[in-house]
Amino acid sequence: MFLEVHDLSKSYRQHPVLHQLSFNVRRGEILVVLGPSGCGKSTLLSCLNGFTDVDNGQVILDGHDITNQPPEERHITTVFQSYSLFPNMTVQQNLAYGLKFQSISRAQRDEKVARMMELLQLTKLAATPVTEISGGQQQRVALGRSLIVNPQLLLLDEPFSNLDAELRLRLRAELRKLQRQMKMTMIFVTHDQQEALALGDRILLMAAGRIQQLATGPDLYNHPQNQFAVQFIGAVNQLTGDRYVRPEAVSITPNPQGDGIVTTCLFQGATINYGVRYQGRDFQVTCLNRGPQLRVGDRVTVTYQDKKLGE
Repeated sequence: MFLEVHDLSKSYRQHPVLHQLSFNVRRGEILVVLGPSGCGKSTLLSCLNGFTDVDNGQVILDGHDITNQPPEERHITTVFQSYSLFPNMTVQQNLAYGLKFQSISRAQRDEKVARMMELLQLTKLAATPVTEISGGQQQRVALGRSLIVNPQLLLLDEPFSNLDAELRLRLRAELRKLQRQMKMTMIFVTHDQQEALALGDRILLMAAGRIQQLATGPDLYNHPQNQFAVQFIGAVNQLTGDRYVRPEAVSITPNPQGDGIVTTCLFQGATINYGVRYQGRDFQVTCLNRGPQLRVGDRVTVTYQDKKLGE
């Protein structure tokens, strides 16, 4: 494995933040670390890049133990939520800054900067101060500045959280394309489920400083291993302690003699979300928008196939 983390633990003032985390990342993979605020995601990144000392455990990168190495010797770069660009510099100067500390000629530096600007579609903005470009363009500069030094591992700490929804979607696609072009190994931290499912080759789900599940997006959604996983990933109808059914797995058909009653109706464009009262229980139901819309009070026949945690 390219990155191996063994029994990593961290506490602040006697308060445990990370509890013996063990996982690995393959070369060229995007691992998304997903979880609610305060679960330890950012602390994990800080331990990996060396900004925070670990209490116990081991971090091995490409066969080398980097657990106690200083940040500048780890060949890891980080893209932060705040971008951390130099406001007194242009786009080109920001991208070139990290190369000043590498033993390369000015011509090589200029070539790398030009290639990165072309890759990130920033060439026309080369001489523009970063304070005069949009948030999405600033995020691309921050990403390019981290990539241009050819790190072995790139960490991204909720880099799109300050952007509007449409821009987040566009940059998400651009990041995925860029990662594949450069065959870059990345760890991407987010609290957004949709972002995790769209970006991750695998998803490491965390809660309260512990790993809840490590799996591909489809496996995490379709085969959650515990209550936290099934509740955190997507909507769910909890039937018993270990049995559940997803809203899209519930079928409803109009029937004046049906046992179900539509209680709510929320039009979502491509889908319609219904609330249905059935056998003394309230169900969430998601239907494709491809027929007449049901109304509150309509009776329906309800069918579903429930699943068991861990299956």
